[in-house]
Amino acid sequence: MTKLKGKKIKLGIVGGGSGSWIGHVHRIAARFDNQYEIVSGVFSRNSKNSSKFGQSLGIDKNRCYSNYKEMADIEAKRTDGIDVVSIMTPPGSHQNIAETFINKNINIISDKPFAGNLKQAKSLFKKIKSNKKIKYALTHNYSAYPMVREAKSLVAKGKIGKVNYINVEYIQDWADGNKITKNNSKKILSWKLQKNIVGTSSVLNEIGSHAYHLAIYISGLKARSIFADIKQISKDIKMDDNAQVMIDFNNNAKGILWTSVSAKGGVYGLRVRLFGEKGSLEWIQNDPGYLRLNPAKGAVRLLERGFHEAKYSKNFSRIKYGHPEGYLDAFANIYKEFAKSLKSKSKNKFLYPNEDEGFETAKFIDACKISSKKKRWIKL
Repeated sequence: MTKLKGKKIKLGIVGGGSGSWIGHVHRIAARFDNQYEIVSGVFSRNSKNSSKFGQSLGIDKNRCYSNYKEMADIEAKRTDGIDVVSIMTPPGSHQNIAETFINKNINIISDKPFAGNLKQAKSLFKKIKSNKKIKYALTHNYSAYPMVREAKSLVAKGKIGKVNYINVEYIQDWADGNKITKNNSKKILSWKLQKNIVGTSSVLNEIGSHAYHLAIYISGLKARSIFADIKQISKDIKMDDNAQVMIDFNNNAKGILWTSVSAKGGVYGLRVRLFGEKGSLEWIQNDPGYLRLNPAKGAVRLLERGFHEAKYSKNFSRIKYGHPEGYLDAFANIYKEFAKSLKSKSKNKFLYPNEDEGFETAKFIDACKISSKKKRWIKL
């Protein structure tokens, strides 16, 4: 890898090709602060399609590869090879792709979840920790919203006291109000029906991982034991579509997590509430510029991003208060912060999610599946 200080970071991409919404999000986020230059990639299993799409992004055709192994091998040998690879493929492939590039000492930015299942997560976690030459970032982008960072800071400062309860939910409706049947399921759900691609649980890997991560990120806690009830669409369509989880946290706090991809009328319903000895905090993603602080005694306060008492959030705000800051900005915060980390010799901990949180989430999801099957509490 080249020395990065004062230079643009050379970024390679695996996945996120033509028609990929999340690929578009990642590419915008990477370019947001002019820190990265996209120079190579694999964008499709079809080599012609990969090359065509890569060239449409302005990438040299010789650096539009047919598969990620070829890409890792050739880029590692180039004097101007990539510094970072961004992985935006389905969950079941994250581990193999990441480990291939880690073996070449190439840094990783990966879309969530950390891995498809716990076995993969253990392997990837070990691989990351054993290679001191690389850094890893996980795009749990909601953690990078300014008022989520503000909430994390307030909890750490003891503003609401010891956390006693956490309630978090993330609901969607993947069928857009339609009933999923055996006849239309493949058209609506595509690869999400394939366990080898989606991993342990579709609903938990795809959006439940975000909900759990948000709870542990803000609170600084981890699940100690859980009791989960997971529902599948039907006997014919064996895909997890709803999970309700009771959580015992490591400080004895209690938690409830609900995540669903079959909640009719549920349009990106991501919400987290933390209740402590001195009061509570509430953040709702559909109204991301505000954080509700409710003291145990006294008036409720609505903190606004970058304004008055929410001064900490200014560190992560791109525009003046009173104007909305959203999804792409949060993604870009992770890219920007990871670039700063790569260029810095500081040992200070950065705030982007990493392998530690990825591994915690993988353990949580695996325990949920076991708990739901055995109908009992499971220790993590």
